Amino acid sequence: MSPKDIAPAHRPAFKRTALSLLATSAVLTVAACGATPTGTLHTRAGYTLTSDEIPVSVCPAGDESRFADDEGLLLGAHFALRVECVASFDALPEGFQLDYLFGEHASLYSPEPGYEFTVVQFAPDPGAEAPFDAEPGELAATLKIGDQTWDFDGEVPAPGEVFFTVAKKDAPITLEVVDVERAQTMDLRERTREGLIQALYTGTAEVTTDMVEGSVDGYTTEGSYEYWFDDWKYQTEFYLSRDVFEPGTGWVAEPDRALLTVEFGWLHSASGLEWNIEAKEALKVSGPDGELAPLSAESSDEDLTDAVWRTFTLTYDVPADALAFTLNFHPKGPVKWPEEGISLPITGDKNHEIAVSFE
Repeated sequence: MSPKDIAPAHRPAFKRTALSLLATSAVLTVAACGATPTGTLHTRAGYTLTSDEIPVSVCPAGDESRFADDEGLLLGAHFALRVECVASFDALPEGFQLDYLFGEHASLYSPEPGYEFTVVQFAPDPGAEAPFDAEPGELAATLKIGDQTWDFDGEVPAPGEVFFTVAKKDAPITLEVVDVERAQTMDLRERTREGLIQALYTGTAEVTTDMVEGSVDGYTTEGSYEYWFDDWKYQTEFYLSRDVFEPGTGWVAEPDRALLTVEFGWLHSASGLEWNIEAKEALKVSGPDGELAPLSAESSDEDLTDAVWRTFTLTYDVPADALAFTLNFHPKGPVKWPEEGISLPITGDKNHEIAVSFE
């Protein structure tokens, strides 16, 4: 089967009346007076064909048309896509699986002089997932091959989707994706990308540390009275994330930065005793450039039976390529006994050093 508006290349010669029906796809050359008219058929400039969700690469493995590694990858808060291959040719090349696009036994007329066939395919498996689902108005994309444009509203090209057209030789091929007003662009001829949300292309998004454990004792005297407690055991773990976008808030970091969030829990009080720690004093976070100053430090309490569990959340602005951090956690005293109005210095406190990697 041949695509619409294109006659099979092996079809017998046409009469003049038949050629007039294919004026948009043909160039007619007339010989000298009295000679038999001859015609040259071309696939018309601007002819397009698309097919979505093709399950395989239409370009041969190892062919120079294939994009290597992540050079065709674009990522955002609401999309993930990868360019599989881009190819231009004057006749259907060997080894390309274009029957997925045209059907079996495809045969096209050559393009008009100065034009060429161009095919763009997006990877059937992008190898990544969007962190969030797009809301209306948050996502748009545009693919251009020369003068031909495909616009996408609320989505991006589908996995495996193929775009085929007849364009001027070496016509520019560009892709732009706008995700909540941030544009990322790719020049598919030059294989260059601009405007990348860099933290999305490096490292993992979340890390949870091993459990941190310790035990302290407390003692003091007041007049003729002694006050003490033995073996206050504590344990906690740290949850860290590198974020660039938060639903309801929007972008929380510049394209070359990330928002590092550290969260941990603490037994604030139990059995009438209260161990109050200041998160910014108890926890020091260092990155590749040294100790980090927190942008914010917040806490929330959960009432338990005869106890309060406090959760701390601290945020830091970090470079997008910073993937290794060190936590120094040192909970210090005193511990208070509010009912007695007593403050007990502690012994046995120590610093816990924790290496964290997002690689």
